[in-house]
Amino acid sequence: MHLPPAFSHGWRDAEVYEEVEDLSWSSPSLTIVLASVHAFLYLSFLLLTFRPAFTLFHLFLATQTVAFVLRPILSAADGGFSLYGGPLAFYNEGLFLNLLANFLVALGYLAVYARRHPKASQPYRYSRSSLLKGTWISFALGLTALALIHFLSGGAWLPNARGEAITRVVPFGKVLFPLAVIPFSFSLASGALLVFFTLREAKSPRPKNFVGLLFLLLVSLTSAIALVVLYQRGFLLVALLVALFFVVRLHNWGYIKLMLVALLSLVLLTQIRPTAQLIAKLLSGKAPSAPVNIEEQPPFLQRHFLYSPNFDTVDVWPIVRSYIADNGYKGGSTFLAVPLRFFPPSLRLEYGLLTAVDELNAYHWGNVYWETSFGFNVTLVQEAYLNFGLLGFILLPLAGMLGAWLDQWLWTLSLLTTTRMYGVFAVFQMGIPTGEVGGIAQWALAYLFTGFFVGVLSSLSLRVSTHGKYEQR
Repeated sequence: MHLPPAFSHGWRDAEVYEEVEDLSWSSPSLTIVLASVHAFLYLSFLLLTFRPAFTLFHLFLATQTVAFVLRPILSAADGGFSLYGGPLAFYNEGLFLNLLANFLVALGYLAVYARRHPKASQPYRYSRSSLLKGTWISFALGLTALALIHFLSGGAWLPNARGEAITRVVPFGKVLFPLAVIPFSFSLASGALLVFFTLREAKSPRPKNFVGLLFLLLVSLTSAIALVVLYQRGFLLVALLVALFFVVRLHNWGYIKLMLVALLSLVLLTQIRPTAQLIAKLLSGKAPSAPVNIEEQPPFLQRHFLYSPNFDTVDVWPIVRSYIADNGYKGGSTFLAVPLRFFPPSLRLEYGLLTAVDELNAYHWGNVYWETSFGFNVTLVQEAYLNFGLLGFILLPLAGMLGAWLDQWLWTLSLLTTTRMYGVFAVFQMGIPTGEVGGIAQWALAYLFTGFFVGVLSSLSLRVSTHGKYEQR
């Protein structure tokens, strides 16, 4: 169902009529107006959930601000640019639909938050022996998986050596890939946290186990480099956010520090891809290419937040609207295909059970999608609309409510062990669950399963003990 024009009646005053025409669905001016309303909405919900400062909901608001405020404003300034093309009217309609959707998600969150919001005064303990064993087991597991990826693919997994998704170029990639990125993300965060805890408790500037700290730092650094080369910006950022969350709980950081961290995270996001290319060239023995003349490049913001797929949700909306115009609504079929997200796309194609990601990417890219498995993600909002239209938005308050319950669990977590920290990773992967449904389910379950496996291995040599340093805020 195509949304009606913003104004359909006539005006006698030609100047007023011209201003109204400037706010048609095909106008970049309307893009600015809608982006401004998005900004107002997110600021309002931030003030309503001001404490505690670090929650999944606040991460949600931050990412939505970049996706639906910064990116559309850059688009309008560029004359209505959309990464995947399509009519500007569909772009603006998507911007409006996501405004309505995020409003419903926030209402669901507030319904739970108003009754019981996360308590910022909750202390937590940690089991040093459990985290230490979990760190080393996870790191060893990640290294083993990465070594198998390299030898089985003959080095074809490196970013500068492949034109397909890593799960296609690596034999058993659907198994080996998560066995690398999940443990590496854990060892990065847990190693950094153990260093932080040790330095925090040290009575002298140089702790007794200085060599052990160096090894933990090496583990964290190596894990970060591995995630960069694997092109897994999301897993790297989640690992840093998990570690940061526990630091924030101990020191009760305010919004100024968190905003600085958010800006640094965005800068980090923009530099991971070129860093991965550089490392891959060094590993393959190729000389780094000469840097591109800065004057010939687009400005920083346009280069990384308009012409790149970072936060590209709004750019997917024209494809959603075009697909529906050509094929109609899916009636729930893509939700039924979510369990098959664990299997290769070729298998889903063979049986004709396609996820929303499959449907829209194949519609836009054609056979290239099936040949490479590269494509854009599809959010819960877009999938709900793809299947049921506006009626599908009744699901969205439930996503907000689930996110509120996850926030409560994070802030009431009292004992940090290997298994529970893997659970924290699963929660951060879900966040306020408005992302791609299949991906959220797949990675959350993968973290939980890996955490159970690593936890069992850790407990085999771990004495049953109640020793655990008490971490008080």
